[in-house]
Amino acid sequence: MFLDNIRLAFSELFANKMRSLLTMLGIVIGIASVIAIMSLGEGMQNSMLDTFGGAQAKQIIFEVIQKDMKNDYDYDNMDQGARKMNDSDRFDIRTFEEVQSNFGSRLEGISLSSNLGKIRCGDATASVVSVNSCAFATQGDLKMVAGRKISADEYDKGRKVILLSETTAEKVYGSAEAALGQEFEGEMGSSFSTYTVVGVYKREVSGMSAMLMGTGGSETAYVPYRSGLRTSIEDEKFDYFIAIARDSTDIPALEADIGAFLGKKYENNDTFKIYTNTMQSELDMVNQELGLFKGILAAIAAISLLVGGIGVMNIMIVSITERTREIGTRKALGATNNDIRAQFLIESIIICLVGSAIGIGLGIGLGSLLSMALGVSGAASFSSIAVSVLISMAFGIFFGFYPANKAAKLNPIDALRYE
Repeated sequence: MFLDNIRLAFSELFANKMRSLLTMLGIVIGIASVIAIMSLGEGMQNSMLDTFGGAQAKQIIFEVIQKDMKNDYDYDNMDQGARKMNDSDRFDIRTFEEVQSNFGSRLEGISLSSNLGKIRCGDATASVVSVNSCAFATQGDLKMVAGRKISADEYDKGRKVILLSETTAEKVYGSAEAALGQEFEGEMGSSFSTYTVVGVYKREVSGMSAMLMGTGGSETAYVPYRSGLRTSIEDEKFDYFIAIARDSTDIPALEADIGAFLGKKYENNDTFKIYTNTMQSELDMVNQELGLFKGILAAIAAISLLVGGIGVMNIMIVSITERTREIGTRKALGATNNDIRAQFLIESIIICLVGSAIGIGLGIGLGSLLSMALGVSGAASFSSIAVSVLISMAFGIFFGFYPANKAAKLNPIDALRYE
């Protein structure tokens, strides 16, 4: 009987192809939208993990802020009348040496970087960032296409060398290879700077990663941190610094231990304290926001499913009206109310499942196209597909029950007399 009802359902679908397709349309659009959104959201989260993985995900930030502030952007609790931060409140190179001495076995190092501004050279404009070797490791997936990276000796002595992006090198010198050993000179702020090109890199980022990292029209060039200093590094003062953990599982404990170590130096400070944060917590927060955003969009898309379910119920009522004599004939031949109810309930479920199958196919395709357009690798998860199928079946039962029950309760004599 069950297989017979399935065959009857498909024969009814093929007998009224256009009506069946229009009935499924809401289900198809709803399922396709949900699958596409889930695929894109998955791709965005994967892209973020890839972009900010490795050394970037192991960053622990230590910053000097006012005591009443909860974090570095808690401007509501900032005391505008408090005294200004002076050099004794800030970190210095001796602070970093102490941190390295006490926690060196658990650290990759201390990351130091500074944005020196933009330099114009010919038709090209580059944002010059001074980094130490540890900070350079957090800059993402940089592939050297010509030359080499900055050496340890150049970092230590602050040599006037520079790494250019492939785009900048091609604009100024014609090719990456031609740039090697050349002088890269131009105006940076109010001064004139000259660097020797030792390497050319290409940043391996997707379209989505580029948006997340905020890369604009100007390319980034890297120079040794000490080369950008106007004074000796021993005289430099810092409002914050970033420590890179050796092991990602040690990040919470390391954050607490270094925070406690530095906090002792600020116990008697009347205005300032140490604030700590991790890149992992930032990633978790962004992931939560992406998940919420994905859920909201999926919920909006699911409204199409509700509309589609109502459409299924409507067309089933019409179908029962058209097939009243058929129902009467079946009852006269011995079909029970449960047989009639099962027939139309299975038909409703089949409509929803076929619509779901079409929607899943379209959703996977649409999700792939959107992911390609944004440069992320997203794919519909098995769980999202399974949930979509279950929702379709639930809608088929829920919205098909009323018409099926109505058909089951028809009086066979009245049904046979129906014109």
